[in-house]
Amino acid sequence: MHPKPAVVATASLLLLAVTGCVADAGAVPTPSPTPSVAPTTPAPEPALLECDDLAPLSLVATALQGADGAAAQPVPAVNDLDAFDGVLLEGAGGLPCSWRVGEGMPEYNSPSDWAYLRIDVLPGAADQWVPLSAGDGPSTLTRTVAGIEASVSGGDRGWAVSAPVGDSWVVASISAAGLTGSGSRFSGLGGDVMIDRLADVAGAAFTTVQQASPAQLARPTVELRQTDAVCDGGLDQQGILAAEQISVDAAVEYDVVDPTAAPPAYFSDAVRAAARTFTCDLWAEGLPVVTITAARGFSPLFDRLRAPDGDVGFAPFDLADEPADAAAVVAAAADGPSTPAYLSIGGTLYEIQGDGARAVAQAIVAQTY
Repeated sequence: MHPKPAVVATASLLLLAVTGCVADAGAVPTPSPTPSVAPTTPAPEPALLECDDLAPLSLVATALQGADGAAAQPVPAVNDLDAFDGVLLEGAGGLPCSWRVGEGMPEYNSPSDWAYLRIDVLPGAADQWVPLSAGDGPSTLTRTVAGIEASVSGGDRGWAVSAPVGDSWVVASISAAGLTGSGSRFSGLGGDVMIDRLADVAGAAFTTVQQASPAQLARPTVELRQTDAVCDGGLDQQGILAAEQISVDAAVEYDVVDPTAAPPAYFSDAVRAAARTFTCDLWAEGLPVVTITAARGFSPLFDRLRAPDGDVGFAPFDLADEPADAAAVVAAAADGPSTPAYLSIGGTLYEIQGDGARAVAQAIVAQTY
């Protein structure tokens, strides 16, 4: 009778084993933990190129050092002769850069030690590039700058270096007071020295532009003109003739010129085409009277004409019945009937060159609204 407990124990063990197997077969497996993925941080957008990226200020100072050897102290400033084209370049998505040394902006050939160094970059225009001008034709002088064959020139206004760089058209230039009159801060240095200095600055700018990504050159533009170039509205012929006091019996021509219609002969042509400007040229009795350049959409940049040196290069003038959005300045260097005037109204920036510029500005205002 003693074997019974052993049988019972064995049966109990078998029952536990079977029960355990059944329990294991019906259990829900514990899921393996999903590996966590760290969120990816998007790469920062490359910063747009700025003027300080094109050339170190120390290099600009070296290029503008006078013959006396005194250290130059460049400051951002624009020559009033270059201000309007600088506005057009900026509005078209380009980069206009300018520094000045010396005593500021008096008349061009009056005794002074001022000088300006400019670097202008027009993206997307390399295939339009042409050599610099020299006299009545293109300059034949070249210089290898940062591995690029560049056009160089020198003349009454100063020195320049220009080349197609990557996808851009780049120009570096130096202008100075007294080059054809009383003597400049560079008197005695010689043109070769100045070209060497300018080539050093251009080389830094060329290298920077070559290495820049397209995003770094994709500067914002204003709302450029999309319509045909037509001299109507504020530019209607009747008002312009009245402003110029031209007889109704006079033989007149009032022509529109669109710079996008022909390849550029100069850098300024390429800038004006990129800015989609157009001009209205008035002739009377076979003689030029006035040229009006219209830059649609450029009114937001009017204040660039009041930037350093522009604030003394241009003087404001009042307009009769002036709308709230109108503003006008006149070049201060020469006071006379042919002094260039600049007008902003209705979203358009105008440059008016020729006889009666202020009267023409007033006529544009009267015909705009």
